[in-house]
Amino acid sequence: MDKFYITTPIYYATAKPHLGHAFATIYADTIARYQKIKGKEVFFSVGTDEHGTKVAKKAEEENKSPQKYVDEIFSLYRSVWQSLNINYTDFIRTTEIRHKKGVEKFIQKLINAQSIYKDQYEGLYCVDCEKFLTERELINGLCPDHLKPPQKISEENYFFNLEKYLPEVRRKIITNELKITPEARRNETLSLIETGVSNFSITREKVSWGIKFPFDSRQTIYVWVEALMNYVTVLDFPEGENYKKFWPADLQVIGAEINKFHTIFWPAMLLAINEPLPKEIFIHGLFTVNGQKMSKTLGNVIDPLILIEKFGADATRYLLVSQFPASEHGDIKEEQFVIKYNADLANGIGNLFERVLTMAKDMDDDYDDDYDYDNDDGYDNEIKDFQKKIEVIYANKMNNYQLYEALTAVFSFVKKLDQYINQKEPWQLIKNRNSEAKKVLKTLTFGIKNIIFWLKPFMPQKMEEAEEYLKNINKQSGKLNLFPRLK
Repeated sequence: MDKFYITTPIYYATAKPHLGHAFATIYADTIARYQKIKGKEVFFSVGTDEHGTKVAKKAEEENKSPQKYVDEIFSLYRSVWQSLNINYTDFIRTTEIRHKKGVEKFIQKLINAQSIYKDQYEGLYCVDCEKFLTERELINGLCPDHLKPPQKISEENYFFNLEKYLPEVRRKIITNELKITPEARRNETLSLIETGVSNFSITREKVSWGIKFPFDSRQTIYVWVEALMNYVTVLDFPEGENYKKFWPADLQVIGAEINKFHTIFWPAMLLAINEPLPKEIFIHGLFTVNGQKMSKTLGNVIDPLILIEKFGADATRYLLVSQFPASEHGDIKEEQFVIKYNADLANGIGNLFERVLTMAKDMDDDYDDDYDYDNDDGYDNEIKDFQKKIEVIYANKMNNYQLYEALTAVFSFVKKLDQYINQKEPWQLIKNRNSEAKKVLKTLTFGIKNIIFWLKPFMPQKMEEAEEYLKNINKQSGKLNLFPRLK
C-alpha cells in the first residue's frame, strides 16, 4: 500500500485556537481523507509548540506553571479538532519526552556533521514572534506583526551554518526535488536566498523554558529550531518504524508567515544530517477578517467553536475552505457566512438532495436502488458525460491540493442537476406515471451518489448521513434535511 504523510504547522501555545489555525488544519484533514479514499496509508500529524519565552511569560501572567499552562492550551486544541472532526493520526506536543529525545538526537547529528559552531550574537529580538528580526523587516522601528520595538540582545549562542547548505537548498527548489507551491511562494523563497540569508542561532542563553542544548546546560535550544523537528519526532526519529515507513513527508501545509523557516531553515538542517527533504511544501495565503488582520486588540479573532455551534462541524469546514483559493491571500467577511451557507448548502446541495430523494422515495415499488450505475443503460447520457468531465477536473484539482477549485467543479455539477430537474420536471412524470420517470430519477440519484463521493473529504459526517439515507431509501419515513436554512 502506498503511503502518504501530511503535516500541519504546530501552533504556538499562547492562546486558544482561532480561525487561521482551523483553516490550515481543515485543509490538511480534507487532503488526508481524500488520500485515504484513494487507498493510501495516511499518517496525518498535528501539534502544539509549547516552549519559549512567550509561553513562560503567559503562564506567569496567569499565575500558573508553564507546564500547567500548556496542558490547558493543548486540551483546547484537542477539543476544537474533535469538534471539527479532524481525523489526525497523531498529536505531537513539544513538551513530550519523545519530542525531547528526538530533538537531542537531531542536534547530535548536526554536531557530528560539524554544522554547529559557537559565536557571539547581537541582534533585534521580538519576544512575541520568538524570533530575531533584521532592520529592514521593521516598520518605523517596530515589529511589523506586533507593532512593538524589538529587544536588543547580545549573548553567546550556538549557530547553524546555513550558508554551507544554501546552494543545495536552492538547487533542490529550482529542480522541484523540493517542490514549493504555489509559484508565488516558491519565487519568494528563491528571492530570500538570492538576497542573502545569514547563519542563524539555534540556542538562547537566557531562556529557561525549553529543551537544554546537549553538552551546555546554560543554553536552551531555540524554540523555532526544535519546533521544526516535530515533523520527524512525531514519527519517533530516527529509529522508529513510523519514521522508516512515512518519512519524507509527502506534503507539509504551512502559512505564508512561516515560509522562511520551512522552505530554507528546515531543508538545510535535514541536508546537514543527510536525511531526505519533504516532497512538497504547500504555503497557504494569509487572510484578514472584514479587511483587517486578526487581532485581540481589534476584537475580530473568530472562535471556531462559535461557528461550529451555529453552522455545525461540516458546514464550518466547508465555509472556511470555500472562501477563496488557498494559494492566495483573502478576506473573510463574517456576515457572509450565513448567506453562503444558505446559498451553497441549504438551498444548494441540501435542497437538491431533499428534492431528488423525496421523489425517489415516492416512486412506485419498481424503483430499484440496486440499479447498476456503472452500466451505461438506463440513465441520461447528458448527465453521465458531464459527470465524466467533472470527475477528471475534480481528481486533477484534488491531486494538486486545489480544494477551492475542486469544490467549484462539484458545484457546477450541482447546478447541472438543478437545470436537469427543471428541464425534465420529474414530479410531473411521476404524477402521470410516465415511463421516463424511472430513468430521470435514476439519473439524478446517480448524480447525487457522485456528489456524495466528491464531498466526503470536505463534509464527511453529512455525506455519510446522505449515503446511509440513499442506501435505505425505501425504508425512510421522513425527508433528508442535511442543512436547515438559517436566518
